[in-house]
Amino acid sequence: MDVVMLVGAAGASVVVALIVLLVVAVQRSMRAERARKTQLWEWSRAHGWSYTERARAEWTSRLPGRNPRGLGVVMTGHLGGRWVTVADYKHETSSSDGSSTTHHYIVIVVRLAQPHLPVSVLSRGSLSQLGRSLFGDKPTATGNPTFDYRYRVVAPDPHYARRLIGPQLITAHLYNAVPHWSLAGQDLLTYHKGQLRHPKAIPALAAPLLHVAELLPP
Repeated sequence: MDVVMLVGAAGASVVVALIVLLVVAVQRSMRAERARKTQLWEWSRAHGWSYTERARAEWTSRLPGRNPRGLGVVMTGHLGGRWVTVADYKHETSSSDGSSTTHHYIVIVVRLAQPHLPVSVLSRGSLSQLGRSLFGDKPTATGNPTFDYRYRVVAPDPHYARRLIGPQLITAHLYNAVPHWSLAGQDLLTYHKGQLRHPKAIPALAAPLLHVAELLPP
């Protein structure tokens, strides 16, 4: 009986220790998140940018998961002669065993002077490349075989897309100087996995998309 009690007490001690470790980990995570947001807010204030949290934006429909409530920190200011927004975004996916995974992204949006019809340039995966080899190019193809092999253009108006994606922009993509992007209205957008942690990285994060904006026709 004493042995059973000792084993039970040991098990209870392990459970208590795990709970304490979990609480400590959660508290550290919360402190780190507060510090991150404070740093971003202070940078925004020092540079004349706006800072909001949990905003809403139409362009979330162009992000993975299309989560309208997925925005966290949203910062907007003037950079490279244009209005730029840098934001946290997340969405969740569920697996067959009922567990969920949260995916974090950094989103960059450049506001253009004129509205445009929807156009996207996306990197091709292996399945997309296979489909192209089997069925040929779609009407949105640019005619540059290397570009059309590596990228696919999605647009309701192929002629408009080809007018936007000129030789200089194609070359920039082939040299990996610009990211994948989508454009609708005045909002030019890109995103990549991660979370915004160091505000000093904002100019470097925005620079490739600003380059896309410079290469688009007026």
